[in-house]
Amino acid sequence: MKKLLVSILSTLLGIGIFVLPSFFSSKDEDALVIGLQSGYPPFEFRDAAGEIVGFDVELGKRIAQELGKKAVFHDMEFDGEILSLQQGKIDLILSGMNITSTRLQEISMVPYHGESVTSLTLLFWKKVPEGVSKLEDISGVIAVETGSIAENYLKKIPGLQLKTFVGSLEPLIDVKYGKSAACVVQPDVGAFLLKEHPDFVALSIPLPPEEHVLGFGIGVSKENTQLLEQVSSIVADLKQTGELQQLEKEWFGGVP
Repeated sequence: MKKLLVSILSTLLGIGIFVLPSFFSSKDEDALVIGLQSGYPPFEFRDAAGEIVGFDVELGKRIAQELGKKAVFHDMEFDGEILSLQQGKIDLILSGMNITSTRLQEISMVPYHGESVTSLTLLFWKKVPEGVSKLEDISGVIAVETGSIAENYLKKIPGLQLKTFVGSLEPLIDVKYGKSAACVVQPDVGAFLLKEHPDFVALSIPLPPEEHVLGFGIGVSKENTQLLEQVSSIVADLKQTGELQQLEKEWFGGVP
């Protein structure tokens, strides 16, 4: 068997192709691999030096520390995170992901931040246009992050002109330069963006009761019950000691 493997590898190398067989594991057992998508402040975004920072990043490091592992972050498309988790490519999703009934059918989720989302925040450049009090009043394009709760809701409203972006910063820039009339984000993200970009103004749009969603959750594979129990216990301890609340204060500036 050993000679056969050597022969196979030699042949592959000889023609310039090497594919690592599935029975060779490259996973670092000392690493906790966490999937996220940068560009979603204050949960995860890149600083001036290009490093991924944010609330989820610090929490991920803390969870990894408690597990005796090192945190390894994979910056990936938000829409691909659940599939990557199910395929075992990542261990956790820590990506500002809301807990919804649909997601709970696919993965387990540990609540860690925020209350139910009962409204959305519309952000305008400088001022709210006259006569605008609801989404249907907006004449022009509405910018929104792809895969977000906001996008899912807006798609259900007929007549809206939507423009989707990866992350929550690009929609804001689109509004600033007049390419979109407004952008829509969740309230805590809106509060952070207003703090960082005070030239924007906000309008709160209530969601109908059937569109309310739960807070944010850490995604864990349904197959990995041990990790689910461990992460649930760590988050509970961080809440009890006040460490999680301190991280929220640091990154959200007191915004719940």
